[in-house]
Amino acid sequence: MTHLITKVMLTGLIVASTHLHAENYDFKPGLWETIWKSEIVEIDAPPEMEKMMRSMAKRPDYTETECINDIASAFDLEPEENEGEECQTNSNWISANKMVFETSCTSPDSASKTVGEMHFNGKTSTSMLEVTISEESMKIKSKLVGNGKYIGACD
Repeated sequence: MTHLITKVMLTGLIVASTHLHAENYDFKPGLWETIWKSEIVEIDAPPEMEKMMRSMAKRPDYTETECINDIASAFDLEPEENEGEECQTNSNWISANKMVFETSCTSPDSASKTVGEMHFNGKTSTSMLEVTISEESMKIKSKLVGNGKYIGACD
């Protein structure tokens, strides 16, 4: 799930970079800290799997700290985890502060769909995502809310 959050956030930022130059949207490159809250909306899985997933969902908020200076290359992380996976993203900038996007990914044994909205305000951001993951024996739908803040230059 942690990798999924990172992947979704970075996908959104990459999409942003392909549509606007840095000076055209309200985002400060550098070291960012984002606090993620997650909530399971729906699970369709065998009882033991559902119980495990629900107990994992009760964990505390997840904090992610990441250097985002070159948005275009930020997604070049852990390519071995994405082997065989194909993703397609469609996005729409509503303004210099708001972007909506949808990402669909498929791999040999799973599929995922993320529908999201990101708001930028210079040194802060908010993200609202709905993620659906389908695998052979389960389907899980969750909501994620992220609040990010710029914390300085990257070292």
